[in-house]
Amino acid sequence: MKRTLAHFRLAILGAALVAGLAAGARPAHAATAYYASAQDVYARSKPGSYAMGRLYTNERMDIQYIDSNGWAYGYMYGSVSRCVWAQYSAGGTTNFWTHGTAVSDKCRTTNKYLETSEFSTGEIWTNAAGNDGVMITLPRATETWDNWLWNGGAWGAARYRGTSPAGSVWKIRYTTRDGAGVMARPCYRDAAGALSCVSDWYFIQRSSF
Repeated sequence: MKRTLAHFRLAILGAALVAGLAAGARPAHAATAYYASAQDVYARSKPGSYAMGRLYTNERMDIQYIDSNGWAYGYMYGSVSRCVWAQYSAGGTTNFWTHGTAVSDKCRTTNKYLETSEFSTGEIWTNAAGNDGVMITLPRATETWDNWLWNGGAWGAARYRGTSPAGSVWKIRYTTRDGAGVMARPCYRDAAGALSCVSDWYFIQRSSF
């Protein structure tokens, strides 16, 4: 009786191991396809850090991971087309919707934060606190875009903003990895002459200054 019971237990263990190996052999589907529900969502190098473009309503992001502060990591499509971070939710508002469709991971699963060298030449401008850019007055006109061609091309991905004239003021932050673009935000003077900058980050031509 003891031999029969032991044999039965071994058979169960063997079946479980085979099932486990078979399950492990199947492709991993950790990511889920999501779509932007907000008008636009910034792509960032890591939570709350450098902007790298934006995703528009109903454009897709395959999200692999969401942290406890509502930041999502995964592959963003549209004009971004790379692995980045985005604000999944904040203040009770969610920026994405999904059908729950599982997809294969396209991004690395360790070292999720992008190194500066992955998106910049290393030319970075900072204020005294080190958390914002510096003001410049453009000596020549520049083209302006919402997104940059990160996969090559040294050009904006979509010309949504047109041309900014010589003499316009921008707050510049970093030069793109190809050396041709700069992440920046436009600034304006009010009737009293006080200078303020818009909240949106764009991309302008590095050659403009």
